[in-house]
Amino acid sequence: MNDDWITVFPADYNNSYHLILKRGTAHYAYYYFKVDKLDQRVIFYDDIERSGISIKTQITRTFMRALVKAIDWHPVGNSIIIEIYPVDRQETKAMRLSCDI
Repeated sequence: MNDDWITVFPADYNNSYHLILKRGTAHYAYYYFKVDKLDQRVIFYDDIERSGISIKTQITRTFMRALVKAIDWHPVGNSIIIEIYPVDRQETKAMRLSCDI
């Protein structure tokens, strides 16, 4: 999917994807995420250090609807669990959100 603010493309064959968010004309943020369709879960790896754009501020109902549509996924329920990890995932815990779509 590609429009003014979100681009999604497959990363490999294991339900994983790359996400590019755009803010303004020159600022891009790159994220890697996996989709666990069984658990209705989306796991992001936040690249805030390089881009300065936080995925946490982007996650809204509209965003998740666009993301679900982009990966051609039809969730069973109306709520998705979202986990966000830093890229260097040592001992840090995930930030966990729940988003109604």
